[in-house]
Formats: sequence, C-alpha cells, structure tokens
Amino acid sequence: MIAVRALLAASIRPSEPRRDPTTGRAGLLDLERQRATLTQYLVGLATLTIGLIGIVSAPSEEYDGIGVVIVVAVSLTTVPVALRWFLGGWPAPHALVAYVVYADVAITICLLLKQDLLTAIGGTVLFAVVTTFAVITVPPLVSSLHMMAAVLVLGIVAVRAVLNDAASNWVVAAHTLTMLLMFSAPLILIIYVSELRSRARESLVDPLTGLRNRRGLLAAVDAIVLTAPKNRPNVMCVVVLDVDGMKKVNDTFGHHTGDAVLLDLTQHLRALTANDWVVARLGGDEFTCVTVGAESATQVRGEELVAALSGARMISGLSVSVGSATTEVHAGGSEQAVLHLLRTADAEMYRAKSARRQGGDHRDSARG
Repeated sequence: MIAVRALLAASIRPSEPRRDPTTGRAGLLDLERQRATLTQYLVGLATLTIGLIGIVSAPSEEYDGIGVVIVVAVSLTTVPVALRWFLGGWPAPHALVAYVVYADVAITICLLLKQDLLTAIGGTVLFAVVTTFAVITVPPLVSSLHMMAAVLVLGIVAVRAVLNDAASNWVVAAHTLTMLLMFSAPLILIIYVSELRSRARESLVDPLTGLRNRRGLLAAVDAIVLTAPKNRPNVMCVVVLDVDGMKKVNDTFGHHTGDAVLLDLTQHLRALTANDWVVARLGGDEFTCVTVGAESATQVRGEELVAALSGARMISGLSVSVGSATTEVHAGGSEQAVLHLLRTADAEMYRAKSARRQGGDHRDSARG
C-alpha cells in the first residue's frame, strides 16, 4: 500500500474533463422534458405558419411568373418539416443544424423573389424568429453564422431596393435599421443563455473528477432516451462500481491520496467507456456507467465493461467491485429506470464484493 501514496500523490493530477457526448445535444440538457416538448410544438407551429405566409402571398403582386411556382413549392416543404416537429422526438444535433440551414435557405429564396422590395425588407423579420430558436438549441458558432447570413440577405434586399427606387433612400434606411435592431436583440439572449448554460453544466459535474454527478447523470440519460430511435425497443444498462479498500487508503494515507485514487479510476473509466456510456460519480468512491441502445448491442457493451472493470488494476494496485443491471426503457420513464437499475446493480455489486472477501478469507485459512 506504500505504492498508493508514492505513485499517486506524485503522478496523478486532475485532468480536464473530456467532452461528454450528451452535452452536444444542442441545449436539450438545459430544457426539462415538458419544456422541450413545448419547444417542439412551437417550432412546428412557427414552421407551418411561415409556410402558410408563403402560400398566401405567392399569388399576390409580391411575386411574378416562375417566382410564384418556386415560392409555393418552397412553402409546401414546410408541411412535412412541421409534422416532424409535431410527431417526432427531439432531433439529434445534426438535424437541428440542418433545420436552421433549411429555414435560412427557404426564407432567403422567398425574400429574393419578392417584387415588393420594402415588403422583402420587412420579411427578414422571419430570420429573427429562427434566431431565437437557434440561440437555444444549436452551438454558438452555428447561431452566429445564421445571424451573419440574415444580415447579408437584409443587405442584399436593401441594396436592391435602393437600385430599383422602391422608396426614398431614407425610407429604405429606416426599414433596414429597424430590421438590424431586431437582429441585434437575440445577442442579449445569447449572453444570458450562455451564462445559464455554464451555470447549469457546473451544477451537473462532480468538481473532483470532472465526471457527471447524480443530477447530471439523470439529465444526460433523459436526453439520450428522448433522442433515441422510436422504431425499436431501447434497453438501458447500468454498471455500478466502487473501490475495494478505499476506507483503508483514506485512513492510512489521507484523503489527498484517496482523491488521487479516484482520479486514477476516472482515467480508467474514460478509457474504457469511450463515447458509448454516460459516466458519473455518485459520491465517495462509488461510480456508475449508463448506456442506452438496441438490446443486443447494449448487452454486449455491458458484459464487456463489467469484464474489463472486474479485471482492472489501477496504478494504486487497488481493484474495484462491479455490479450491473439491464431493463427496457421508454421516453418519459428514464429517471425511474435509472434509479431502479442503480439499486439493483448496487445490490449485485455488494454481493460480488462479499463473495470476493469470503473467497479471500478461505484462501487465507487454507494457507494457514
């Protein structure tokens, strides 16, 4: 056990938390399930409304010739997109980005085809609607690119209005500045949302290891279940583990060395779980790993992780006791499923620990 202090106190340093794949789910962790559902319906309604605006305005004097056909065709595409928001689950990150791009392209086409250029300037307000959604759901870079595209389209429409004498330059300038003011409003939202996200993520992370805490675990798993494919049953596997002899390390060498042991274990877990698991520290020396997916793949991942952890030896020379449990999971029931599996896996872990101790006692008796 001297190696525990000598090796770990000198070599283990808190490492930067590795990016958790669930945090890339574009703001979903910042939304409770009910709010996420409400957001879906509102975005679907907004998409459908934008399409209706295009269909209603297409036959008017705002469009001419082939422009009418193009605008109607583009507006009709909003129907299946809106239905996806109404009927589908929360989209994956790449689908959210694709939606913002789709909305920008569709709005741009309709605005550039307008004959009434002053109306086209006013129509750029639709970009502000998309911006509000983008700020909440997609990465800041994508949101910024969207806002730059909106300003570019506004500039093009304004220049066309001036060149075509759609109105006096003062009127065009006034309309353009009004739209720019509306575009700038979401910048304040970006600042506040970024701050809220930063605080929310801090509350979801264990400060020592950089892994998720219990609250962060539940939020991450809920996000995974919400975005999981609905066309097949999804199974959740929970693996629980703790360090054998941790109390002795703390009592003998101090909690500083105990923290180093936990950091050592954290590195092992990160190396073993890659991006297929959500890893969390539940408290003390107890950790858990959770994965969700198709039954066959999830079962294999669970068995492989249990086998790897059961035979693992850390720098400290300490081992871990492991327990696991699996069940089918459905949207809306992820928290209850996690809590149930944690209890089941925890009980299995302590049975394994007890069996290991009894086996060690028998071996000591035989040697005696």
